[in-house]
Amino acid sequence: MTTNRGLYIHIPFCSIKCAYCDFYSVAIDTDLVERYAKEQKKELSLVLSRYPQAVIDTIYIGGGTPSVLPISILEGIVGHIHKCASVNIREFTIEINPCSSDNLAYYKSLGVNRVSIGVQTLNPQILKIIGRSHTPGQALDALERAAGIYPNVSADLMLGLPGQNVEDVGCALNKVMPFVNHISQYMLKLSDDTPMGRAVNGGSIALPDDDASADMYDAGYSIMRQNGYARYEISNFCKDKNYSLHNLKYWNREDYIGIGASAHSFIEGVRYENPSDLTSYLGGNHLGNGKANSIILSKGDALFEYIMLKLRLEDGFSIDEINGLFGIDFLARYDMEIKSLCGILEVSGGRVKMKKDKMLLESYAARRFLPD
Repeated sequence: MTTNRGLYIHIPFCSIKCAYCDFYSVAIDTDLVERYAKEQKKELSLVLSRYPQAVIDTIYIGGGTPSVLPISILEGIVGHIHKCASVNIREFTIEINPCSSDNLAYYKSLGVNRVSIGVQTLNPQILKIIGRSHTPGQALDALERAAGIYPNVSADLMLGLPGQNVEDVGCALNKVMPFVNHISQYMLKLSDDTPMGRAVNGGSIALPDDDASADMYDAGYSIMRQNGYARYEISNFCKDKNYSLHNLKYWNREDYIGIGASAHSFIEGVRYENPSDLTSYLGGNHLGNGKANSIILSKGDALFEYIMLKLRLEDGFSIDEINGLFGIDFLARYDMEIKSLCGILEVSGGRVKMKKDKMLLESYAARRFLPD
């Protein structure tokens, strides 16, 4: 029996590390890139050979900054995917940095049908503060060129940035929307172990407070809704149901394989994590060799994870589905929790979901379902 699986390829290389970023990435180096691509192909071969019935239906190349890679390297990785796996692509996404978008048109020849461009903001002063190397003009140019090539173009925008306000959010959206059918609008999540995190803790950079950030979110949501974008996940909005099919696998707890340093996988109910260390990865410590960290969730933890992820979605989850998957009576088991959340949780039509104006409280709601 064939099973559809997503495939995530992590490219950890960046030309410049953004001040807020805590994703695993390293400076680009020609020798390292070639060695890394060789190890990724090895990992791909080993992992996919264990799942011969898997059909790869979504591919997502993320990072880092995948667009800094030479075309020949990307070509080799994509060719190896087709060599090792049964492929029936519904969606093939690559992340693009506006400063490294010269090869934008070429990705289409690799089978890419969706690009995600990291805009973050169009305020030039804020771009400098957060360490982004592109200008507003470069971002808009990349979006315009992408819109002329690809059927699906997504823009990433951030909220809660230093000095940002509601007007910045509206300005960025109004300039970005003509070129995209998908927008990710997400809150800044800042780790203490980043340059910006240290600057904030040291008092040299101030962030908007939670209320101001929520106002930005609400303003952005209102503008997008007025322009035909539907929210389908807390931070994701699209026109004409052009969802991110690959990312939906994460929120729906569907199987996906992650290849590369720091990549995560979810296969047949088990989570795997490759090391966030390039030297370790190049030494063969990865899923392909059975050396990824594995996490087998208890039934209670899996149930909580299901609720937590599904509440991020606009339509929440089906009561019949959760009862069938976990052998429970959800309404009876969580009667007290549901009553305590009556102001933010909606239970109707056989589904459980966040109330439309309470989506930002999803984490608070989900925590009420933590296992004992």
